[in-house]
Amino acid sequence: MEDKEILFKVVTFINRDELDFLDQISKDIYFSTGKKVPRADLLKEIIHLTKNSDNFKKDIIQDLQTAKKEVYHA
Repeated sequence: MEDKEILFKVVTFINRDELDFLDQISKDIYFSTGKKVPRADLLKEIIHLTKNSDNFKKDIIQDLQTAKKEVYHA
């Protein structure tokens, strides 16, 4: 018997520029392959591609620390 993968729903807020970025990737895929790819699938793939990248993790941590300092010093 196979174990079923448990999926979770995540709600996120992104700005217009980030949304346009996902839409552009989706359009590029559609025009080159004819397949429609939902934004959620793009986000999953981005996570899979970056999940093992140490530099990516360091960049995110630095960005979060910078944002946190800006919020508390504003």
